[in-house]
Amino acid sequence: MKSIRLILVDDHELVREGVRFCLSGLPSITVVGIAATPAEAFQLITRTSPDVAMIDLGLPTIETGIGVIEDIKSRHSKIKVLAFTGHDEAAVIRGALAAGADGYLLKSASIIEFSTAIKAIANGKKYLTPDVSANVVCGYLGYKNAQDTPTQGLSRREREVLSLLLQGKGNKEIGSILFISHRTVEKHKANLKTKLNCETTVELAVYCMKHGVAI
Repeated sequence: MKSIRLILVDDHELVREGVRFCLSGLPSITVVGIAATPAEAFQLITRTSPDVAMIDLGLPTIETGIGVIEDIKSRHSKIKVLAFTGHDEAAVIRGALAAGADGYLLKSASIIEFSTAIKAIANGKKYLTPDVSANVVCGYLGYKNAQDTPTQGLSRREREVLSLLLQGKGNKEIGSILFISHRTVEKHKANLKTKLNCETTVELAVYCMKHGVAI
């Protein structure tokens, strides 16, 4: 049986090394590289041509992780993507699946479940961790596509800025995290307020709470 070539993307070194160590004991899976950032991930993909990309959703925000999934599926459609995270909220799961993830796995999973999930998606199947309840699956199926979400009119960058804003981060910190200027951050904030009909950051937070938008 051909070994499944896998890359792992997570911004925490301990997680990267721990998962790689655990998976190294499985003869049917070969970890061909690990990455800490989206940029490193795409360099790895070009260099190693993996079968499966295992993506942590917090890179450093959920919106960033979902964006990486979207980019991989649009640029490398043959690569299977396994989202893995500590988040089991319905909105987060819906976002990952709508972005094109072939599987969704919680970080609390056992090494056996990691192996099962990787093998399943590598063989063209979908995998959803059993810890995710049936009502979450039904909730996801109720969305015809990503355009049905409350933030449908926002760009990916605007969603990233919104997520960081609601975590209490200032313009300079957001700019540093996303590698954009504080003036660009201000522009995105203005667009967010216009599109969501909010005047302040507090109103943005209230909007997200009312509509169940994950941050």
